[in-house]
Parts: sequence; structure tokens; C-alpha cells
Amino acid sequence: MATSVYFNGAVRSEQDLYEDLVLESIKMFGQDVVYIPREQIYEDALLNETLNQYRHAFPIECFIENVEGFEGDGNLLSKFGLEIRDQGNFVIPAKRWDHVVGMNLASDLGHQSLSKPGEGDLIYMPMTDRIFEIKYVEPKNPFYQLADLPTYTLTAELFEYNDQNFDTGMPEIDNIELLYASAYSYTTTATANTNHFEIGEYVHQYTGSTDGGGTNINVIGKIAGYEAVDTETYTVTIVSPHQSTNGDGTFMQHAVHATRLLVGQTSGSSRQITVDLTGTTKTEYNRDPYADNDEFEFVGDDVIDFSESNPFGDP
Repeated sequence: MATSVYFNGAVRSEQDLYEDLVLESIKMFGQDVVYIPREQIYEDALLNETLNQYRHAFPIECFIENVEGFEGDGNLLSKFGLEIRDQGNFVIPAKRWDHVVGMNLASDLGHQSLSKPGEGDLIYMPMTDRIFEIKYVEPKNPFYQLADLPTYTLTAELFEYNDQNFDTGMPEIDNIELLYASAYSYTTTATANTNHFEIGEYVHQYTGSTDGGGTNINVIGKIAGYEAVDTETYTVTIVSPHQSTNGDGTFMQHAVHATRLLVGQTSGSSRQITVDLTGTTKTEYNRDPYADNDEFEFVGDDVIDFSESNPFGDP
């Protein structure tokens, strides 16, 4: 026997009231966060890895379910060093997400899910100055009260930066790339254009190749450092270098070349790369003063004699 049409709960006016009450409670007791959708640039089918970028940021309110601190495994001392595995649950009103985020994302951005929050998107929490990565989206909690789903519950873990591109327009978010991305340093000399590069601007250099339409394929990176050596010579530090989208978008370094100049997209400055300084010191390469890469490399040379044809001994 069918249920009564007068008492089945699926009444649009009651659902709207329910959603408005949920939204009002989150606005009263919630926190302001910034939702950062992920855009996929390149996918490595062999390693099943993706190169991502983040170009948009949407302030939105949410309710944090964790009242006694973040959940997760906490701080762990693993064989890879100290790992912080904080986890939080963020409740976002579905109607607000659709209005603030979903309706403002163009369909050609490469975002995998425009109808709801997606795994891999980020949440920036200004109160703690931390970024969390969404690991799971639960759209059915609470479960169909009044035959409605008013919220998304996002399970997110502390974000581990891995050379992703950030260009959201919010310095507190974008600076993570300038501070922690793998950096590549070069000595450059001035050309006829005497303008100077700006910190955070994109620079490009012609690779010598063109795409099928005859358009130049460039190496694109972001200026993270610009220091004077003398009046004509400057040391330039570049992060996140990769081929332009008309190439394959993968990692590629800038190169020393006499005529293929390094050109700033904002300043218009053009400079010749004369010396590649990358790897001369560990801080120039990986930006981590606590890294042991160099120590392992040099100690390893003393442990194994690479001059022998068989480092484990001759039979």
C-alpha cells in the first residue's frame, strides 16, 4: 500500500525550511574556510599519478565536527621522519556549495566533479593556517531526513605538498609553492629589456619545438627568487617548471641557451640563462635544510666502490 501523500515528508516547502535551518546553524556555529578545487593537468597512466594545479579559491562556511581536536593518527615518527596525520570532518551545506563553488566552475576546467565536492580538492582553514586534502565525500549523512540530503560531510587529511601549482590569487595559499616547491637556480644576464622579474610571476622559455599547429612549445615556471650578483647579472630561482599545455604538460627544466631567452609574462623582462646552478647546494634544489640527500649521496660513495665492475666482489 502506498504511503500517504500528506505525510510522506517529501514536501518541497518543508525541505527548504529544513535546509535553511541547517544553513543558519552552520553560519552561527561554523567556521569560514576556503574551498580550493583541483584541476588535473597531466595523468601518467603508467605510474597512475596526476600532475595537479589549483587556480581557484572560494570562501565558504562549514561546521567542524571535531570538538576535542583533530582526529587521525596524529604525530608519528616513521622511518621517513616525523609525519603529521591530522584528520578532520567538515560539514558543508549542499545548497551553499552549489551556489558558491559548483555554479562558478566552468565545465572546461578539468575538474572531475562539478555536481559535488571531489576527492583531491583542498580546504584551507585560516584559523589554523592549514590546508587539508579531501579524501572522502559522504553525501548521505544525515540519511534522507524529510527525503532530503542537505549537507556534504568531507573527511579530509592534512595536505602534503608535492610540487603542485598554486595560482589562486590568495597569497597565504599561493606562497606554499614559492616556499616548498623544488627550486632550480640559474645565473642570468640582461638583454635589451632592462625590466626586472617579479616574485611570483610566470616565466617561459622556448624549447625549440612546435606543436601540430606551428605554435611554440615553452617551458613555464614561477619566479621564487631574484637576487643581484652585479649590475648585469642576477640569480633567478624558478619553481614548478613544466611544458606548456600545447606540449605534454610534463616536468621540464629551463636550459642554458644563447638565443632562447627567459621571458617574464608580467614584467616583460627577458634575460639569457648563462649558468645552471641547480644542485650545487641541497637548499637550492629541495628547499629543505633538514634533508639528508647530499649526506646519503656522499656517504654512499664511500661504502660502495663504483670503480669495480662488480661492487660485491669478483668471483
